[in-house]
Amino acid sequence: MSRHQVEIHSAGPHSYRVLVDGADIAKGLVGLTLRMGVDQVPSLELDLQLVDVAGLGPVEAEVVLGEGAHEALVALGWTPPADSQCDPA
Repeated sequence: MSRHQVEIHSAGPHSYRVLVDGADIAKGLVGLTLRMGVDQVPSLELDLQLVDVAGLGPVEAEVVLGEGAHEALVALGWTPPADSQCDPA
């Protein structure tokens, strides 16, 4: 898993910035979850809003499925890749 520089700034409930490697992605977020623990690398899970785009080229990304998403996608006909580390339990 790759690590990135993250900064979160808030100036009130409707004024905030979320910088990932210097790029402000706040306008594309609907939520985030920050997990931090003693002697652990912090983990930031970003919830992005759907954006209508004309096209998006190939993107290599780590996909983290939320609770129940794996089962829902399989029910819709998705077949997980053979090297998938999905844990449906």
